[in-house]
Amino acid sequence: MFFKRIAGPFREFGAVAGFLYSIDRVLSAVSPRMRLHVYELMVQPITDKPLLPRQFKQSLEMRQILPGDAELGAMPVRPEVMAARIEQNATCLGAFKNGKMIGYMWFCDRSYDEDEVRCTYLLGHPDESVFDFDFYLYPEYRMGLGFVGIWNGANEFLTRRGVRYTFSRLTRFNLASRRAHRHLGWKLVGRAIFLQLWQLEVMFATIRPYVDVSLAKESRVRLVLRPDVLTE
Repeated sequence: MFFKRIAGPFREFGAVAGFLYSIDRVLSAVSPRMRLHVYELMVQPITDKPLLPRQFKQSLEMRQILPGDAELGAMPVRPEVMAARIEQNATCLGAFKNGKMIGYMWFCDRSYDEDEVRCTYLLGHPDESVFDFDFYLYPEYRMGLGFVGIWNGANEFLTRRGVRYTFSRLTRFNLASRRAHRHLGWKLVGRAIFLQLWQLEVMFATIRPYVDVSLAKESRVRLVLRPDVLTE
């Protein structure tokens, strides 16, 4: 049983990612302020072609959730994180079925301040792109067409704003999310690893500045995202 537990991450993620996952688990067991975050930075095209048949599309209502709306309080988001999103003028798009919110996703224009590490993602083509984050479906709706339904609504919403593609970051160990996004045409544009040791934070990335070390909370590394696809 012990050896199966040790070998599990390597079977699931592969040799390199499994090793990084094991390091993260050991660090977080020592202290919640010690982590190894492994990110894949991706770009996804925005299309005006429907992703759902009309009958399914009509059963889902998409609308923007504004600051002060009651739906914000129902989201599984820490208050300080929610406040940071409102402060940077992030846009929240909610999906509703029979009047009940079943999921949501967030977008930022021009830049996004990461809430797990001290990093700001800057959009290299801000007039035609956004950064999306925190795509969330409530558990009871994850077996249906909710994922595609929200993206269908997001495509319509963003197309009206002239957006051609959206950037996001995925945790390397979230295999379900990686598979779902791959079906929507996502492509890899960068990778980043953040080592957190209490106040110290070290970054290694495939995007300039490639390496960064910080100790202060106010110090944030900036990564400029462009739709230049990496060779995996």
